[in-house]
Amino acid sequence: MKGSFFINHLERFSNDEMLRKENFDELVRIDIEENNKKIISCDNINDSNNNSNNSNNNNNNNNVDDLIMKKELKKEKKRKKKKIEQIRNSLSSNCRVIEINDDDEIKILDWNNIKSTKINEYIINSLITKFHFNNFLACQSNVLEYLLLYKYGSSCLKSGDIYIEVPTGLGKTLCYIICIIDYFLYNNENTLYCLILTATDELVNQIMNVINIFEIKNLKCMNIDMKNFHSNIYFDEIINHKKMLSDCNILVTTTKKFEGLFYSNEDIFMNLKFVIIDEVDKIVAYSQCNICSIVNSLTYIVKKHQNNCSNIYKPKYFLQKVLVSATLCKVSDNLMSLDLYRPIFFYYILNYKRNEEFYFFTKNKYSKMYTLIKLLLDDIPNKDMLSMLIFCGDEDSSHTLYRYLTIYFSYKNNNNYSIKEYSRQLSNKVKKKILTNFLNQKVHILICNDNISRGLDTVNVNYVINFDMPKHYNVLTHRIGRLARYNSRRGTVYHFIKKSENIIMNKSAKQRNINLIEQKRFKKNTLIDIKNNIMNLKKIVKNTIHMESKEKIKPHKFYSYDDLIKLIGT
Repeated sequence: MKGSFFINHLERFSNDEMLRKENFDELVRIDIEENNKKIISCDNINDSNNNSNNSNNNNNNNNVDDLIMKKELKKEKKRKKKKIEQIRNSLSSNCRVIEINDDDEIKILDWNNIKSTKINEYIINSLITKFHFNNFLACQSNVLEYLLLYKYGSSCLKSGDIYIEVPTGLGKTLCYIICIIDYFLYNNENTLYCLILTATDELVNQIMNVINIFEIKNLKCMNIDMKNFHSNIYFDEIINHKKMLSDCNILVTTTKKFEGLFYSNEDIFMNLKFVIIDEVDKIVAYSQCNICSIVNSLTYIVKKHQNNCSNIYKPKYFLQKVLVSATLCKVSDNLMSLDLYRPIFFYYILNYKRNEEFYFFTKNKYSKMYTLIKLLLDDIPNKDMLSMLIFCGDEDSSHTLYRYLTIYFSYKNNNNYSIKEYSRQLSNKVKKKILTNFLNQKVHILICNDNISRGLDTVNVNYVINFDMPKHYNVLTHRIGRLARYNSRRGTVYHFIKKSENIIMNKSAKQRNINLIEQKRFKKNTLIDIKNNIMNLKKIVKNTIHMESKEKIKPHKFYSYDDLIKLIGT
């Protein structure tokens, strides 16, 4: 009994202990779960708070973005309004204004499928096979749609005289050439139907070269070569003009030459359909002839001839005027006196940086030379591919720089650079050869002034040096336009400026939608050797230029340092 009782009691005790342990473990488990729940609950609260904070931050960021966007839109709206006012004050108070966008590029092969105004298939094929283009640029896609309408006559409501303000290198020249060739092929024109007026002989040659690439059968394009015309001593009466121009379809010339031909021979131009003024801002601002008077006279002659036409069913073709430039003429230039027919103004504003751009503060021509030579020696990689335009203020400045650079590098036995000077004093044959060699990269550095700052198709140029700053920012804009043309690489611009010239650089930058131009400088001690060498050569350069004036040595010819020592004896 006692043993049985003891065993039962021991089992009960063991069971109670196990029960207590189980209960304790259960309590611990419950406590742990409760704690976990609290932790999870706290995490959820924290997550909720974090999400709330993130949401608030996102809302704040969105609000900031919205404010920035609204500010930019307001700024853009203000800019467009100002631009339209500027256009209407300069050109015509009732002209239509169209902004060109980068998104407007169209594939050349797709044009005739998507546009109602077709382009001749021969032109389409030539653009692809001869020019190796695949797309119409934004300028061409917008303007051609209006210009091509003219081949059907002047009655279309969309047609009108056109002003194209587009930065250099974006297809303005090809745009109007496509139009005038398309008109010729559509109408089988056999008269002088197109007059193209430009600012420089260089641009005349370039336009004619582009037209000739198309190889249009029976199309005759001419310029005015004064050797082919017999004129009296006053050059106001040209003989044999009808014979000379009887087969001409397109006449390309400068305004100065055209003025001498026009006033004595107005009847030649009665069948004119197009008058195109390329670089109109320069022609209006700097040309001695009254371009507005000439264009208005041409308009009257053509209109009178068209009104006298007996065939009332034949489409009327009043004179289509196309004004082209990279910059807008100033109000003071006053194009308002032009007799424009339903004018349309196309403009394009850059929204990206086309080139790298820097400036140096330089006190005088010698500090400019030290800086330029230092740039050439140390800051320009891949000298074999160098294609540099250096713009000077005038012929004397460019010639002096040419002598210093050629003598300096010869003195230092550095033969890495082929340097040439482009001057109006050179013959046309020599100028053409120099320009061809430069464009083909046989000449590395071309020193010039603003006679080639406009229109010239300098695809391979990768550096522009503004050695002398121009007096007007529009000229600077055209100089920089020699870089980053369509199908070309980005380039680098260096401005050598005095502090007083800073405003010209900044105005040009603003015109090109550039916010900041970075300053560069060289430490003075790195220029000491260059400075000493230039000072040593100063006398020989001076004597060389003096001997040129005495016609003892040829100007513009390359002479090495050793050659000059023998010739001059310095």
